[in-house]
Amino acid sequence: MAQQPDPLASIAEETPALSEADAVSIVRERYGLDVSVQPLVSERDQNFEMQTAAGQRYVFKIASSAEDRTVTLFQIEALQHIANYVKKNKSPVRVPIVLLARNGEAHTMIDVNGRSHVARVVSYVDGVPIGEREPSPVLCRRMGSYLAHLGKALRDFSHPGSQQSLLWDVQQALQLRELVTHIPKDDVRADVVRSLDDFERFAWSELPALRRQVIHSDFNPDNVLTDAAAPDAVAGVIDFGDMLAAPLVADVAIAASYLRPVKGDPLALITEFIAGYTTVAPLQPSELAILHELIRARLCASVVILYWRASFRDADDPYLGKLLDAESFAETFLAQLNMIPRANARQTFEQVCASINLQ
Repeated sequence: MAQQPDPLASIAEETPALSEADAVSIVRERYGLDVSVQPLVSERDQNFEMQTAAGQRYVFKIASSAEDRTVTLFQIEALQHIANYVKKNKSPVRVPIVLLARNGEAHTMIDVNGRSHVARVVSYVDGVPIGEREPSPVLCRRMGSYLAHLGKALRDFSHPGSQQSLLWDVQQALQLRELVTHIPKDDVRADVVRSLDDFERFAWSELPALRRQVIHSDFNPDNVLTDAAAPDAVAGVIDFGDMLAAPLVADVAIAASYLRPVKGDPLALITEFIAGYTTVAPLQPSELAILHELIRARLCASVVILYWRASFRDADDPYLGKLLDAESFAETFLAQLNMIPRANARQTFEQVCASINLQ
């Protein structure tokens, strides 16, 4: 499988720096909305939460100049595709809705400090991010079925921008080796090296043969919203900035890597998630065979990118601070999963899926 060039570029690029006043002016002129704005923390792009006097809420997203315009349009058109799918199929999936500008376009071009950026406005999805709390088994199962429904919504969607290159992409996991020297702890570095070696040995060559489609690729606790009145109910999913074409099971692995019990069986929440996913979209034996390696590879990205980013970003970088809080347990969880023999993990996943299929 060929590696795409320079997956570090978009992460290393400075985020856009549009002022709040300019954001208000642009949205008023091009979308006809009078709003107040509040900055939101983001990795690569710049986001503002906006609210009208009547209480309507939106998000104004300005893409990084390092992001190919085709990729940004891919994200916009994917949201439009999902909205159409949901309407036609009465799917439970809820995602941001793209707002058209006054000229009828789904995006607008703006200049910030001499650089051109693609911007768009989307609806604000109400809900409470799971965040740092440990999700219950019931919520994990519902998250699994929700992601499977989202996968179904994207199954027949294709776009040239789906081939974007991101270091977070598990297909790029072997490139993480170039950055492991940024990990200051010997034991953590050893865990990452071991996991990447296992990924190369058992999973890398299997990826091209797996089912492939556009996936969300970032089903993490900050992007999964729950109902404020029912904490175990999924209310929506946000942030489609990492979306790309990849093996379908990668979406499962990415989500599973964030299901980290503080104590007890490390696989307990992951198995609940897989059970929920299987009720909607059964996983294939070839996918289950390498799921353990894919989960660990995503954890490697969480660990490595954190330390690499810390090496060149300011200590008060808001996204870095958010990442340090959210990923504080990633290296511990990776060590726990490394202790589980791959045959045992595979057997556990297969048994969960078999039990669902028998129901």
